[in-house]
Amino acid sequence: LISLMNSLESNLEAKAKYYEDNGMQYIFLMNNKHYIVQKVKGSELGKLLGDNWVKRRRGLIRKYATNYLRASWTKILAFLRDEGIGGGSSNASKTALKERFKSFNACFEEIYRVQTAWKVPDSQLRDELRISISEMLIPAYRSFLGRFGSQLESGRNAGKYIKYTAEDLDGYLGDLFEGSPGVIHHLRRKST
Repeated sequence: LISLMNSLESNLEAKAKYYEDNGMQYIFLMNNKHYIVQKVKGSELGKLLGDNWVKRRRGLIRKYATNYLRASWTKILAFLRDEGIGGGSSNASKTALKERFKSFNACFEEIYRVQTAWKVPDSQLRDELRISISEMLIPAYRSFLGRFGSQLESGRNAGKYIKYTAEDLDGYLGDLFEGSPGVIHHLRRKST
């Protein structure tokens, strides 16, 4: 029985590699391992495999979630770093800031477009992922916006670069993993 389950898991690992997007590979593995754990626990099969087997699989699900976060969100967080902007928060290059905000916006919109189409059927797992993303992204964005936003807000076309409040982003994160592709329309920054 253990050998059969190991074979099933190896098969899932191999099938995950068919996805080009590393983030999607981890979502696939997480969804499938979670499904297996849900079916096994509390059943006769769960009694045969034992609690340790279930605990190890739950650990793998957490590992896949962490790997997904790294694969999908590390790039966008890089746009919220101070390196390469020049000077401190009061004298940073406006051109570099504009590029940084534009790049952040484009990256967020692409992640949103792609990952709203991804499906995480289990509502608890889906909510946990969204919370993890929010806890990582929103404070970083809020801090970056707080340090540098005022330099662009006073200029012309500020809404072209600072499209979102932290609350806007958090709201959009609630659309992820529903299984229907989304596009952010009418991108105008809400008043703060």
